[in-house]
Amino acid sequence: MDRRTFLKSTARVAALAAASGFATPAIAQRVGARTVRLAPHADLANFDPIWTAAYIARNAGLLVWDMLYGVDATLTPQRQMVEAEEVSADGLTWTFRLRPGLKFHDGEPVLAKDAVASVGRWSARDPMGQMLKAIQNELVAVDDRSFRWVLRKPYPKMLFALGKISTPCCFIMPARIAATDPFKQINEYVGSGPMRFARSEWIPGARAAFEKFADYVPRREEPSWLAGGKRIVADRIDWIVMPDATTGAAALQTGEIDWLEFVVPDGRNQRHAGPYRHPEHESSVPAVQRRASAARDPGCHQPGGVHARLRRHR
Repeated sequence: MDRRTFLKSTARVAALAAASGFATPAIAQRVGARTVRLAPHADLANFDPIWTAAYIARNAGLLVWDMLYGVDATLTPQRQMVEAEEVSADGLTWTFRLRPGLKFHDGEPVLAKDAVASVGRWSARDPMGQMLKAIQNELVAVDDRSFRWVLRKPYPKMLFALGKISTPCCFIMPARIAATDPFKQINEYVGSGPMRFARSEWIPGARAAFEKFADYVPRREEPSWLAGGKRIVADRIDWIVMPDATTGAAALQTGEIDWLEFVVPDGRNQRHAGPYRHPEHESSVPAVQRRASAARDPGCHQPGGVHARLRRHR
């Protein structure tokens, strides 16, 4: 289903506004639905996006945690949690100031000490972070909203490192959680992103759930990949793990799920045989494969990715 057709149908039923490279007819059938039921490409068996490099943890992490910067559609890093930054003339001292009003899901404010602890844990595992850590002289909080990173030599890719989409992303966690050994898994999943993780409903191998965080304040800019305002219009997102692609395709046809993130070529004809056929489905198998791979590999916030579309529209 193309973007224009999907928006028309969802506006008509007051459902989720989302642009689609996939078939999403079940949402249109569920009038007034505020929950998206998604079959992800893999099981969320582990939910520490720093400890693991798995894309499924990164994808879920993009809902729960926020980042200091985010790359836009041109791969240019843009401010996300950061309000402003300054760099010295010699390129050695970076000072970052957080946006006001940032809040974690437990109600605590996001402080510079949280950013410092989170960057420290991330830099122990990420290749670019490790390069920064090797030339780090000092990483300290200046006040509640500002922190300073002093290097021994310039690192021109600083902002890109903090906003890149490749795993692990530099997610900001409360300092108490970020204090966890980076080579051990966290056991608390509190972020400041647009959705909170419903841990009590998490059943590895079966399901995971995310609920809209009412106190999240998106940026004013238009969304572009990981940058701009993350405006979530869903009240809830349910991830329902499917044992195989055939089962997922059947569940999409019967309305058990609204979205199938990864479509294998063998499932294409099965989808077309159902009652929700759309002219776009006449496209070639390679095109279907390209859309499925696009959502699965570079990430959910890329153009064509599932969660990018969930947050793209008011």
